[in-house]
Amino acid sequence: MRSDLDRLMQQRGLAGLVVLALDRYSPAFYYCTGQKIHHGFYVRTASGRAHLVHDPMERDQAALVGCEASSYAQRGFLQRVKSADSQAHALGELVADVAAELGMKGRVAFTGDVPLGFGHQMLDHLMKRAPEITVDPSQPDVLSLASMTKGPDELEKIRHCSRGAVEAMKRVRDELASLKRAPAAGAPGDGFVTRDGRPATLGHLRRLLHRTFAEFGLAEDGESIVAQGRDAGVPHNRGNDDDAVRAGVPILIDIFPAEAGGGYHTDMTRTFCLGPAPEPLKQVYGQCREAFDAAMTKLRGGEACRGYQELVCDVFERQGHATVRTDQQVVEGYVHGLGHGVGLAVHEGPRLGGPTTNTALLEPGHVVSVEPGLYYPSRGLGVRIEDLVAVRADGSIENLTPASYELEIPLPA
Repeated sequence: MRSDLDRLMQQRGLAGLVVLALDRYSPAFYYCTGQKIHHGFYVRTASGRAHLVHDPMERDQAALVGCEASSYAQRGFLQRVKSADSQAHALGELVADVAAELGMKGRVAFTGDVPLGFGHQMLDHLMKRAPEITVDPSQPDVLSLASMTKGPDELEKIRHCSRGAVEAMKRVRDELASLKRAPAAGAPGDGFVTRDGRPATLGHLRRLLHRTFAEFGLAEDGESIVAQGRDAGVPHNRGNDDDAVRAGVPILIDIFPAEAGGGYHTDMTRTFCLGPAPEPLKQVYGQCREAFDAAMTKLRGGEACRGYQELVCDVFERQGHATVRTDQQVVEGYVHGLGHGVGLAVHEGPRLGGPTTNTALLEPGHVVSVEPGLYYPSRGLGVRIEDLVAVRADGSIENLTPASYELEIPLPA
């Protein structure tokens, strides 16, 4: 991973890279150091020389990074803070000093996780102290570009997350199939109860997801989507845990767990219907499946990422649906892009969609979601199908989230 960074920095003519972590987990810091260090900064030159400044309490993790290192205490940071106008100014001075020790002069990429105001103050003061350094404004930044391509170790972590997600989705499907009709008179749960007699709610399904994630050493990053009916028609409506599971409506499950404590993600979505699907739902789901199959069949390394969004829009528009291609403000029909990269962040590059300026190609090592959907909240409908795929060295596709696409789950007796 770090050799990719060095190569890309050299291609862009950068002097180096600075990554910040300010008392919180930072995916960027983890990518560069391989350790979940919450407080520190990492400076790396384009030639590969690096120095890590860390909190003394994280010295054991810092020792595993394998580069020059020093602690904030060894650097006298507390005294700097006392004599500076602010902690941001003190940090800017310290970063400037470490960069000078490494001989860093020229354009430097800055990334990491800090509040925007703090980061602005720090950079402003740093450049006053070290005028030989300028901030590289390129987007995507060099680290985002490097992290789009996954190596074998990264892919194996994503595969593990994906196996956990597939098992969680299977258990939700099995749980829906196991529901029993509640006694008719005033029964809670809209007519369905679990095997132990509790009301069948969306929250019950969400808790089942959580338990399965934990078995695989995973956790939610954000909140999984467990929505039904009208709520399934708004793409990122998380659903209402108190809602009773209902028959004859779409139940949309979108899960994107990551390694517990921070790390790599997966992403997948399925849409279910308990009992026979009404004809409008069956039709919309079939049309979404047609678009999904068209994209998955054509997907291959070396092709333009945005071309797959065009393909799916062609399918949906031929079926009579509005799309974001015909109307950027559309809220019913196909209302989003086809997919995105997945890694240390659940949404990263490359994008399968976006503006015409998106000229990215699918490349070996890319891991992307493919997730067409159709949304009609005014009709109580919303469906999405999503798999996560990896591009192999020969350009072929590995589906990381193979699971049943069947819409209907037979009603319990």
